[in-house]
Amino acid sequence: MSKAEKLIEKIKENPKHVHFDDLVKALKAMGYDIINVKGSHYSFSNGETTMTIIKPHGGSKFCHALDVKEVIRRCLQ
Repeated sequence: MSKAEKLIEKIKENPKHVHFDDLVKALKAMGYDIINVKGSHYSFSNGETTMTIIKPHGGSKFCHALDVKEVIRRCLQ
């Protein structure tokens, strides 16, 4: 199992504790590219679909659980 596959499994198992950088790595492994950045909003596209993920700021280390669940629903099912 590759590092990307392990990371994707980790994200599926615990969507509440996903670091932003790990989510970006997983999306890139699935063929998504960063197409636009405006402040803390990162837009990703794979040519067919586009999604926006909000980078956590302040003292938070983890992505918003709703963003992670949306990635799981759209990409990992």
